[in-house]
Parts: sequence; structure tokens; C-alpha cells
Amino acid sequence: MASDRRPVIRAPETAWQRLGELLQLRRAELGYKRRPGFTRDRDINIRLVTDIENAYRPNTFLTPTLREIAQAYAVTYDSVTAVLAGSASELAPAAAAPPATVTQLPPMTDAARIASARPYADAINRRLRELAAKGFTDPGGGQVFPASPADARTWDGIGARLDIDDRVWFIADLQRRDDGRDVAGSDSGEPDITTR
Repeated sequence: MASDRRPVIRAPETAWQRLGELLQLRRAELGYKRRPGFTRDRDINIRLVTDIENAYRPNTFLTPTLREIAQAYAVTYDSVTAVLAGSASELAPAAAAPPATVTQLPPMTDAARIASARPYADAINRRLRELAAKGFTDPGGGQVFPASPADARTWDGIGARLDIDDRVWFIADLQRRDDGRDVAGSDSGEPDITTR
């Protein structure tokens, strides 16, 4: 029978426990108190997350598995191995993807409509950049619009059929229209999507 020589990462049990604690803290930093939401949004197996956070199976994790874990927690693989080796005491957040240099044109042609929706689109894009910096590259509506369940439902519902740029403008145009109805004739300045 051939021996199994897969690339398993080996470290003292205390290093695995420290890594598990740091990953739990990182999950909380990413906005997740509970594992089910984290594993759903980050597309990682809940048993794997439970095992690594609780150090249930030290010295059994393969290199590709640790890379998958690092990606899910938005930390560098090098910092994961450094913690295991005892040469680092903290995990290093992975660099956020650079913002796109070219943005798509709005899916509308009326210049006045674009101008009035732009502050809303800019606010949504700012929120998306904040989330991307925290490792959320495909956030759900509740993350983008924490204070507006209606906008969150639209983002996740019909808006999910659109590409990201069109989705931003779609929601921005709806917010513009809603605010126009709420404060008919008043100009209150730049919108605040977090208070909706």
C-alpha cells in the first residue's frame, strides 16, 4: 500500500490553538458573530471553519486547504503559516482588490436624471469600497444597506440580475425617486445611504 505524502502543515498544538483564536477574531472583524452566515457568504465548509477555529484537527490541514481558509478570512496565507511557525503573533489582512479605473456609464441617457442619481451612486460605491477593503467583494444587500431593508431586498432580489455597475445605478435611481417623493421640492444636499 502506497503511503500518503500530501503536503500537510505541521506545527505545535498551541500554535493551532492560537491560529484558531485569531481566525475567530478575524471573523468577528469581518462582521460575523456566527459561523453559518460566514460560511454561506464566504463559500467555505462550516465543518472546516469549526475545525480550524477550535483546533480540532491540528497537523491535518493540507496547503491548499490553508490557502482556502486564508482567502475566506481575507488574510494572507503567509501570515497564517507565520502564526503556525511562531514567527508572527497576528494575521495580516489580505490586500483589497484595487478599485476599477474605468467605471461603466450609467444605464440611463437623460443627463438630468444621471446628475440627480449620481450622489446616490457615489454613496453606494463608497460603501462597496469600504466593504471590499474588509474583504467583502460580493456583499449582500444587508451589508450594503444595513439601515434600509427595502434597498437590501432590491439589491439581493431583482437587482441581482444586473451587473454590479448597473445594480448600483438601479438602486441609486430608486433612492433618488423615493427621496424626491419624501421631500417634494426640497434640496437637502448629499444623500446618506446609511440613514435610509
